[in-house]
Amino acid sequence: MSLRYLTMPKWGIEMQQGTLTEWHVQEGETVEKGQLIALIETDKITNELEADAAGVLHKVLVPEGEVKTVGELLAVLGDEGDSPEAIEAFLAAFEAPDTSMAAGDAGATEQQQDTSTETIEAETGAPASSISEADFDGIRISPAAKRRAIALGLTPNLIVSTSRRGRISVQDVEQSAIANGLLELDSEEGGAADQQSQPKTYVNEPTITPMSATRKTVAKRLTEAKSTIPHFYLRSDIRIDKLLETKTSYQTKNGIKISVNDLLIKAAALALIENPDVNVQLHGDDIHNFKHADIAVAVSTSRGLITPVVRSADLRALSDISSAMKDMAERARDNKLTHADIAAGTFTLSNLGMFDVDQFDAIINPPQCAILAVGTKRNIWTQDGEGGVFANYISCSLSCDHRAIDGALGAAFLKSLKNLIESPQRLFD
Repeated sequence: MSLRYLTMPKWGIEMQQGTLTEWHVQEGETVEKGQLIALIETDKITNELEADAAGVLHKVLVPEGEVKTVGELLAVLGDEGDSPEAIEAFLAAFEAPDTSMAAGDAGATEQQQDTSTETIEAETGAPASSISEADFDGIRISPAAKRRAIALGLTPNLIVSTSRRGRISVQDVEQSAIANGLLELDSEEGGAADQQSQPKTYVNEPTITPMSATRKTVAKRLTEAKSTIPHFYLRSDIRIDKLLETKTSYQTKNGIKISVNDLLIKAAALALIENPDVNVQLHGDDIHNFKHADIAVAVSTSRGLITPVVRSADLRALSDISSAMKDMAERARDNKLTHADIAAGTFTLSNLGMFDVDQFDAIINPPQCAILAVGTKRNIWTQDGEGGVFANYISCSLSCDHRAIDGALGAAFLKSLKNLIESPQRLFD
């Protein structure tokens, strides 16, 4: 390729200087066309400087970390046979271009544009497009790829990168030009591409679905809740081995299938009765206390989140709770719940354990003042007596409205819940 200067490039109209942050090729090493030579940082991004031809990096003149203005000499490249004398003479002959331009210097601007046009036409044999380097500001693209895209009239939004780092190469430009009909597949310029290797052009048009009335209501209520309610969160890991054992025995003995969620509803209800100051609603400045626990249970539907209520869950048998939940969950998904089914709960249970969610914090459903979020079952090594065992746990997070429930009340509720789950016989009575 003969001797040639490697200078600080100009990426974008506003670029005046760059910092050479890292050399990827050392003196004396050979480079291939398109190979990454150095990283140069501007005030916007870190750019990749690539070799525009194969050759040898004869001389590195700028150390890493040094700032250079546009056009200043960075290194000398050439062929393997270049003599040291020829390289030194070539260096001595270098003259940095005058990159300064006074505001409004139209003549200089026109001359620069003419030169750019001539360069593009000389390199590609195609007339210059109206696209400029400024169109590629902020785009991760190699200098050679940028010149190719400008020559082909290919805007950045039409180029598909095949690099895992998102950098656009010359090949990406040419294949995208073929895909968009700007370059013939069998032309001399596209000779390296074939029909099977060219990328597809994907159109990602959205399907617009108006929010259902249910989802609008949920969105409005939860937005207001998160904005106006001072949430605080209490969390506890609760061991459930005994609960699972007793559940299996109960099902075998009674021939009734119940879920862990049914057991959590009953446990939360009994814990609320033990801690009545958590079983409350807040209406303005008035706190409403309730004698029984009406547990709202979050059910996901295609229209949004629905919370049917198990009334007086503290008084109901597990079989009754299980039957009620099956019925209401089915009617929720079929959009057959009535207003009475979902109104006026005193507490909400949201269980995402079936989705393998370890732990999460839920938003309170006003006028209620607390909601329990339950994660999936996890197997944890636990100290047990003199030894250790793997035990099953669930993570529970209690969200409380600090206007009505303080930390001590919330903690007392979680303690009751933990005792009921880890010593679960009361749930089955």
